[in-house]
Amino acid sequence: MKASECNLLLCPSCGAAFLPEAAWIYYEPEAEILAFVFPPSYKAEEAKWRDKMKADFAAMREALGSKLPLDHEPEVFFGPDGLAQLLEFEDWRRDERDVMEFFAKDLGLSVYKASPAWARQNGAPSRLPYKGKAATPETIAAGIKTILAANDRLTAWADFLPKLEKGAALPPAASR
Repeated sequence: MKASECNLLLCPSCGAAFLPEAAWIYYEPEAEILAFVFPPSYKAEEAKWRDKMKADFAAMREALGSKLPLDHEPEVFFGPDGLAQLLEFEDWRRDERDVMEFFAKDLGLSVYKASPAWARQNGAPSRLPYKGKAATPETIAAGIKTILAANDRLTAWADFLPKLEKGAALPPAASR
């Protein structure tokens, strides 16, 4: 698990691995993941540390400006386990997305790149196949139906299709 090894240090004397009692930040721009990871012992004062995260994030935004194109709050974890679960799920979603994109190309479909942060928050895929010249909810629904006819095991798209057919708006585009 990637996150379990983030911030892992080795003792120079005995060589034992340990996590220091320090907060750290994980940032993966393309996936729109920004996470503040606090030591598990900080959980007892969770409200205090969440407030600190908000203040630090505001300072980061001010200092980095357009270099930090996130329009959502960072994730907050106490210990690396929550981040590890998020990253494992993202790996699975990436694998499924790669399969969908292979099928889309083979079927002559275009792919709309939705915001990964929006997709996580809404239980939707971040890449949406569409038929036609422009991505609209209708052309995406048609693209998803075409993909599912070719591969009905792409569950993220099968789960999202009913939401789209009930009048969901076009998701925001990916920032990168």
